Amino acid sequence: MSKNKIIIVGGSGSIGAALANELFKENYLIHLIGRDEGSLKEIANKISCEYSIADVLNIEELKSALEKIDGNIYGIAYCVGTINLRPFKIAEEEEYIESFKINTLGAVTSIKTVLPHLIQNNGSVLLFSTIAVKQGFTNHAIISSSKGAIEGLTLALAAELAPNIRVNCIAPSLTMSKMSKPIVSNEKIKKAIEMMHPIPKLGEGNDYSKIGCFLLSDNNKWMTGQILHIDGGRSTLRLKA
Repeated sequence: MSKNKIIIVGGSGSIGAALANELFKENYLIHLIGRDEGSLKEIANKISCEYSIADVLNIEELKSALEKIDGNIYGIAYCVGTINLRPFKIAEEEEYIESFKINTLGAVTSIKTVLPHLIQNNGSVLLFSTIAVKQGFTNHAIISSSKGAIEGLTLALAAELAPNIRVNCIAPSLTMSKMSKPIVSNEKIKKAIEMMHPIPKLGEGNDYSKIGCFLLSDNNKWMTGQILHIDGGRSTLRLKA
């Protein structure tokens, strides 16, 4: 077992859980952070890892949970996300603020809290954006603005923290998760969204876990400041003229 520990904030989600499983197979020590104790405990039991309960909206609680983590912290993945789809004309200021706190400030707090460890260990940071930042979708102003900030943060930190720390970002398309369940519970809607992708399916946690594991691991020697679009080709390809 490696002595290097990787923290996964949002560890009870579909992407966080799949990433934890992949890192465990590569012999990394894992520490999960999330709000859902039941899910965290279930995942932790499967891979024999530690976990902490914290809500990223509560900055002091998040910082406290991170500061209490023992061990040789080598990397951190911020897998937290939201899906708040609202027409621009009715979206409230508070919704933008909450989205920014969850998606962006939570990531900033997480990285900043463990930064001394990452510098010491020449570690790695993995963030998550969304296809909607590059592609542009109706009713996505709230989530696209906060996740767009994540992409900007990725590039800024990759520059500022080089060469000690590598910082990369994955931008998924819609992924099967508890969060997306209200959208895809209707089979016709689910099928319609699938067919918008050149590879016609929705994302799953395992679609991101291997590349996420590589980006976080010490196998990644020379990738930093990259936004990787893992989205079935939707952000770049058109099947019809």
